[in-house]
Amino acid sequence: MKEIYKTARINKDKNFDGKFFFGVKTTGIFCRPSCPAPVAKEENVVYFKDIFEALDQFYRPCLRCRPDINLDYYNGNASGTLTVQTALKMIYDGYLNFHSVADLAGELKVSDRHLRKLFVENLGVPPVKIAKYHRAVFAKKLLMFSRQSVTDIAFASGFGSIRQFNQVFKEIFGIAPSTVKKENIEEGSADTTLLVSYNRPFNFSQVIEFMKIRAIKGVEVIDDTSYARTFRTRRSKGYFIVRDNPGKSALELSILCDNIQCYMEIYNRVRRMFDLNTDFTRINDKFKSDPHLSKGMKAGHVPRLPIAFDSFEFCVRAVLGQQISVQAASTLASRIAKKAALKTEKGFPQGLDYFFPGPGEMTKTGLEGIGITGARQATIANIAQGIMDKTFSLNPNQPFEDFQKEFSALRGIGEWTVNYVAMRGLGMVDSFPATDLGIIKALEKNGKRPGKKEILKRAEKWRPYRTYAALCLWNQ
Repeated sequence: MKEIYKTARINKDKNFDGKFFFGVKTTGIFCRPSCPAPVAKEENVVYFKDIFEALDQFYRPCLRCRPDINLDYYNGNASGTLTVQTALKMIYDGYLNFHSVADLAGELKVSDRHLRKLFVENLGVPPVKIAKYHRAVFAKKLLMFSRQSVTDIAFASGFGSIRQFNQVFKEIFGIAPSTVKKENIEEGSADTTLLVSYNRPFNFSQVIEFMKIRAIKGVEVIDDTSYARTFRTRRSKGYFIVRDNPGKSALELSILCDNIQCYMEIYNRVRRMFDLNTDFTRINDKFKSDPHLSKGMKAGHVPRLPIAFDSFEFCVRAVLGQQISVQAASTLASRIAKKAALKTEKGFPQGLDYFFPGPGEMTKTGLEGIGITGARQATIANIAQGIMDKTFSLNPNQPFEDFQKEFSALRGIGEWTVNYVAMRGLGMVDSFPATDLGIIKALEKNGKRPGKKEILKRAEKWRPYRTYAALCLWNQ
């Protein structure tokens, strides 16, 4: 592996950006493989599998290639167990900003001691340090690309005090936060515009087109160049706009809200929406030789999975979409938003008129008279009440089997809805709607359509990426 890294570093191969990092012993600086700086001698180089390992060994990020800013550190770096990968996702979302490691371990059904052991074995760094480094890196993004004060940015990034923020930031980057802000803020920039890096190839137009025909009028505004929507989190409400910046291989995420503490959560939810966390190399290699799936790959690449911004909102959409067209379901969802009448404030862009109701608000919203059948009204009410009563969870980190058992127990929820919500609502990449008509037709041979058992048997070889297999089959 070291020889591969060496070759990639010498050739400044961008294909390896994010796969590993290297540090230069004589300078104490670490870089990504494609760094434009002069090539260092091999005897002066040390390799790291992730950004955290480099930071933990007291290397500072290069100011030319900016491995901490221009590159996100999600793909291919969570080696080891599923528990570690799930924990990392939760840390990236800011879980440890408001909870303890013991709480995190409890969510994952392991002891906090065992969780620390898994992190050290797989990443070389305990979860508390991962969270500390992540806060610092995220804060640097905000310092460079937002007009918020240093104090606001400190708390938005999860630091408990401005003193702690200054101390940790200087320890990691060797510079004060105020200096970074002074050097990088641009006059006339938006309230906050963050760069959300992606790996090529990335077809922004294709993802936007998929979203556009499913847009909820009043909640989302989507055109050929941008995606905008209203949002509410536990700590904030506002709207965001996403545009493509192919020159920087990144999405531009502009956020306007009433509490900056939502930034980390919105940033990561947008990454999931556009499926930027998936390492497609392995999936492409697995699927390209399969005659059923290769026909649905574009130029040899698996389609990305657009994941819903809000999982409850998507549950409602999935129920509305049962046995009617996508456009009709979008119309009904828009009527629900209008009837719930959770209006946005003055100053929101035209078309962003409502917030979509949450479970509690949905139970109080009468759905009569807007074209939704009585049976579907009851199902939506069951979902909302089930979330309120905690009879099932929309936690994307739970095992699919747990979600399937609890969600399917609700009246009106069938196998197709369970799998579709798991796919696009929660981002569970191994769920597979074997009874879907599009999948059945794609696997048809000589006019004979396979049954469910036969389809599931065929799909075994597509694990653990059966959701992407479904996308390929639908894409034929």
